[in-house]
Amino acid sequence: MNSILSNIQHSKHRRSAAIVTLNEDVYEMEMLAESAGFEVKFEVIQRKVNENASTFLGKGKLRGLKDLLSNRPVDVVLINGDLKPKQHFNLENSLKIECLDRVGLVLLIFAEKARDKKARLQVEKARLEYEIPLLREWIHSAKMGEHPGFLGGGEYQVDVYYDLVKRRTRKISEELRAINIGEDIRRKHRRGKGFFLVGIAGYTNAGKSSLLNRLTGERVLVENHMFSTLSTTTRRLNDVKKDVLISDTIGFIRDLPHFMIESFMTTIEALYLSDLVLLVIDSSDPVDLIKVKLDTSIKILLPETSPDNIIIILNKTDIAPGRVEDNIGKVGKMLPGTKVLPISLAYDWGVDALIEKIIDFFSYECMMVFSIPNSSESQSFISHLYEISDVTSVKYNSEVRISIECRDKDLDTISKTIDTLHGHIISLDHRDNNHKTI
Repeated sequence: MNSILSNIQHSKHRRSAAIVTLNEDVYEMEMLAESAGFEVKFEVIQRKVNENASTFLGKGKLRGLKDLLSNRPVDVVLINGDLKPKQHFNLENSLKIECLDRVGLVLLIFAEKARDKKARLQVEKARLEYEIPLLREWIHSAKMGEHPGFLGGGEYQVDVYYDLVKRRTRKISEELRAINIGEDIRRKHRRGKGFFLVGIAGYTNAGKSSLLNRLTGERVLVENHMFSTLSTTTRRLNDVKKDVLISDTIGFIRDLPHFMIESFMTTIEALYLSDLVLLVIDSSDPVDLIKVKLDTSIKILLPETSPDNIIIILNKTDIAPGRVEDNIGKVGKMLPGTKVLPISLAYDWGVDALIEKIIDFFSYECMMVFSIPNSSESQSFISHLYEISDVTSVKYNSEVRISIECRDKDLDTISKTIDTLHGHIISLDHRDNNHKTI
């Protein structure tokens, strides 16, 4: 039995759609539909505060939609919301047409955009997690004597497919863990070689891949669609002496269910492990939409990423230049402690200033030489130093003599740990040439 979403994905002639919504906030749904390749023929709005628990739409609106579809048939009905399994079952049985809610539509786009093994596995896992509650509903309905949903494929096949889905989900989790271990090894190797890691984050279609191309001189595929990037793409910062690696990651979107975030966690973790995060915002959006997208991004990044390690990039400032200063102020208030930098990739405005800020971020203010006892606790401390500083020399004897360069904000913590380990600071040198020997 084929996957629910695969049935739609591989039916290339199924491209007409209708959007059903409970409010007028359909812009993002329209963008998702366009990215999935659907041509939206019409939209149906039922202005209700709460959805119907059984069918999402009220009875009268549902009858009206059935009549409308008989006169203006489409291939798929797109629901601007998240359907509960019972709602999904009842809608498809009533309308006799495939129904995709917002999460299902996102998954369909993911399936079309996944280009490497890890992305394909993550998408498949998320898709199966999405289908499991639907399958439970169809099995329950079959036992109650009802015919399974429009895409159920028969009363008996659903039960068999449900068991296959659970086994396949466990297998995918194992494969993703193995891939993640390999990525952790490569990441640690890069750190050991002295590379700094910068992650590009932000809402989908904000210009992240374009920024990666500009900073690295690469030609990574850029599409004017949502979720053009699902995998982490890493390249080296162009034309600078420091060893800085830039990684483009999956775009964010609001109100994703926990299982989808969990499926892509190994990709999102690339941001949490970055030394610096460039959070890209589309400054041409209306102010209210900017706030929604920034709030979504903040919820995903924090608290794993410190605001001190985030630079907010206001991209596309050429489209609405008159709002730039106002946007800088409002964005800065939403995430205090972060730097906000306006740029335009279309006209190459502000990019050189961004590169300078990246270089400055990795310019260490302090140079320190110290010694600590040669112990297991010291080894853990040295490993941590490689993550937060540039370790320039380690010499082992009865004690361990270490030379590092570090940021001023980390100096106090490092000094306290040296004292806790009963070590001592030999010399400390700040960039202002205030040299101190202890």
